[in-house]
Amino acid sequence: MRDLDGAANDLPPTAEAIGAAVGLKKRATQNHLAHLFATGRVDADRRTPITAGIGQPVLFGPQEWAAGVLAPDPTCARCLIALAGFGWEGQVSMPELAAAAGISLRTAERHRAHLIRADLVTFRPVPVTTGDGKNLGRLPDRFTLMSGLTAARLVGAAWDEAPTVAAGVIERVRWFVGDTEEERANAVKSVTWCLRNGWPEEALLRALDASKNRQAYRPGGYLSKLLRKLPAEYVVPARLAATGEVTERQVDCRICDTPFRSKAGQVFCGGVVCLQPELAVIPPNAQVFKIA
Repeated sequence: MRDLDGAANDLPPTAEAIGAAVGLKKRATQNHLAHLFATGRVDADRRTPITAGIGQPVLFGPQEWAAGVLAPDPTCARCLIALAGFGWEGQVSMPELAAAAGISLRTAERHRAHLIRADLVTFRPVPVTTGDGKNLGRLPDRFTLMSGLTAARLVGAAWDEAPTVAAGVIERVRWFVGDTEEERANAVKSVTWCLRNGWPEEALLRALDASKNRQAYRPGGYLSKLLRKLPAEYVVPARLAATGEVTERQVDCRICDTPFRSKAGQVFCGGVVCLQPELAVIPPNAQVFKIA
């Protein structure tokens, strides 16, 4: 094997060396190496490409992302790839989706529900109304491809700062006016809970401030009603997850400290074993005894 600078070397490059070559810090490099292993691009050593000839990273589009997703069943996968043909988000009717996937309308509607339950797509109705609010029907639903991954809960300083951020969110909700100090304090507590559970500030604001002219009879009660409609965890949109703009919820292996995506409470990067025991991390305050 050769180092990144081309010099002969029997040892694989370290995470620091890889990060220095691409302009990343060690922890960020470990995150991306773990993701490459999880998606089958590199072997368990986090260094050996599984597919020969990989050069520059491939920038995936919606359909490339959808083709690599573990869908609930083959027909769901077919629907997801067809839906991704319209983009990361867009507007599509069920007859259009059925035609794109080459299946019947009834089948498309049944598997649409499966994709929604798997957190792989969300749909939003688009009603058509007159100026006085009369309902005239609806347009094709708007959709957003979702990753199925939930955002990590806040920790450390971000956890402590959540109440301040929540107060800023409440201030930006335009209809939340005429409230008492008690109502505002309760609203801050509710928004703080959502923030600490992984909801981004802007996503919460969009959910709470969708209308410019909404007038609530009891602002505190109405805000609580809107928050109760939100899922407990924030599912990351597929575009963000695929482009690396967000970090998957990960834990650190208890032996080698390599971050990995935990399933069913796993504590080791290889499931029941550590894949890199030679990188065992010794706590700074641990007592190490030499064996004679």
